[in-house]
Amino acid sequence: GLYLAARQRLREHSAAELPGGRLQLTLYQYKTCPFCSKVRAFLDYHGLPYEIVEVNPIMRKEIKFSSYRKVPILLANAGSPLQLNDSSVIISAIKTYLISKRNSLEEIVSFYPPMKTVTEQGKEVFEYGNKYWLMLDEKETKRVYPVKEVRVEEMKWRKWADDWLVHLISPNVYRTPREALASFDYIVREGKFGTVEGFFAKYMGAVAMFFVSKRLKKRHHLQDNVREDLYEAVNKWVKAIGKHRLFMGGNQPNLADLAVYGVLRVMEGLEAFDDMMVHTKIQPWYQRMEEVIQKAEA
Repeated sequence: GLYLAARQRLREHSAAELPGGRLQLTLYQYKTCPFCSKVRAFLDYHGLPYEIVEVNPIMRKEIKFSSYRKVPILLANAGSPLQLNDSSVIISAIKTYLISKRNSLEEIVSFYPPMKTVTEQGKEVFEYGNKYWLMLDEKETKRVYPVKEVRVEEMKWRKWADDWLVHLISPNVYRTPREALASFDYIVREGKFGTVEGFFAKYMGAVAMFFVSKRLKKRHHLQDNVREDLYEAVNKWVKAIGKHRLFMGGNQPNLADLAVYGVLRVMEGLEAFDDMMVHTKIQPWYQRMEEVIQKAEA
């Protein structure tokens, strides 16, 4: 009996040691938002199970508990409940937690302090310090990033996905009134709307976004044909990976691969996505990403 009890205890112990074994995750999201898609791509690739709560974008009552009013929000429970905000912070913190066994998730999250900043438009927003850094010691760093350039490159392109690539999505999917309508149809189908709300969201939303995307185009100094910016961006990404790697991470995707894939994926089923597949060199990499994530999920 003692022997069995000891074995049982050992088994429980190793289950607790498993990365993510006792990590309970709940993702609050809009399915079609690029930042949310990025977090899902990361969690799926790392085989981390999570619950999804689809947030109603108009009322947002699902995130009433939070003073931070944006999605994604990740509630993580690794012994004590914890709220993680900002897609890149979520990804960096959870990745650090998976690699480093030293710190509690709580400690890790405290390395990404929110800082109030004011945008050019005079709006108060939170910026998160260090959000592209994994908080690792020297030994762990060497294991994950055998050469320093690899880490620098990953951070650079994760930032690029957030600061540039993401801003190309709206202007491209709302480029014409017809595309705006198709995009909103998709948003309403995939999202969480009441029937009346969905009907209004679809038509008012499409009209509004058509104009907003024109404004975004100006703000981000996009070319007249926004497709050109999209094509240039994804070709630049493919070129950065080069001919000799499957992914930017080498034989396996790194956090930059997952970010870029997560962002681009929200256009699937829309004209902008098909155009991108035809007019750029992204397809081989994109298909490899799909395969590797499907494998991980299985």
